[in-house]
Amino acid sequence: MGRAPCCDKANVKKGPWSAEEDSKLKAFIEEHGTGGNWIALPQKIGLKRCGKSCRLRWLNYLRPNIKHGGFTEEEDQIICSLYISIGSRLINTYIS
Repeated sequence: MGRAPCCDKANVKKGPWSAEEDSKLKAFIEEHGTGGNWIALPQKIGLKRCGKSCRLRWLNYLRPNIKHGGFTEEEDQIICSLYISIGSRLINTYIS
């Protein structure tokens, strides 16, 4: 039973994303949005990627509001003070 596979695993590209693939995905989403259907998105764009791979690439790397680089001095102080007061547990809930 279970769910049907999201894509044809034999015809899906795996491995690192190219700059061309990144730009195609970013341009399409900025112009049209995701449409709520990540499974159909790669075919619309012409990428040979799984919908899940596209979703994760967008959410974790390409979104414009993602901060890249190190923490600011203020963020470092917040993290250190939280670590001192509560340790390593649940620190992510306080940072985000």
